[in-house]
Amino acid sequence: MNGNLDVLKLLKGIKQSGIEICLISKYWTDAQLMNFYNKGYRQFGENRVDKLVERANNFPNDIDWHFVGNLQSKDLSKICKHAKIIQSFDRPDLLPKLAKFPEIEILIQLNLSEQKNRNGILIEDLDTVMQEIEKYEINCNGFMLHPPADISIEKKKSLFGKMQRIFSNYSSFKILSMGTSHDFELANQFGATLNRLGRILINKNE
Repeated sequence: MNGNLDVLKLLKGIKQSGIEICLISKYWTDAQLMNFYNKGYRQFGENRVDKLVERANNFPNDIDWHFVGNLQSKDLSKICKHAKIIQSFDRPDLLPKLAKFPEIEILIQLNLSEQKNRNGILIEDLDTVMQEIEKYEINCNGFMLHPPADISIEKKKSLFGKMQRIFSNYSSFKILSMGTSHDFELANQFGATLNRLGRILINKNE
């Protein structure tokens, strides 16, 4: 019970600071997910297409599903059918296909660490990608950043700060998705408007 109270206190504190929360349920059982649903939470994120489809079909239809995994062309129609937001958009080549799903919303995932093995749009490509998004009239409302987990606090601060400055240049954007179970408190110091929390909520419950 005490762990559950700690979780509710944590979530309430984040919400009271004006930051939205997407509950990353990929590590959770169905019962754990429904526990948070029954407490009033409606934004959940999945990184696997099969799990997204399964849960979207079997859970209450007022849940706003976020897709946070790797995008592949063969899966795009399934994702767009079941998710409200794709947080992990980094495939400009998929924009013509995305245009067939006017209800879908995307966040641009940026790779500010410039590590070649990481997903995300490089900053030098952002202007071109933005032009393509406007060309295809895709509903884009912000950015997502997921820094490497194994970097120093100072390096992570630098990346969050850089992301905050980029976000400030797009006055029409409303969402800056930064901060996971490992670093949400730090991300929130740099203007995150949406946290992606998963493991920390279950760990506190155990």
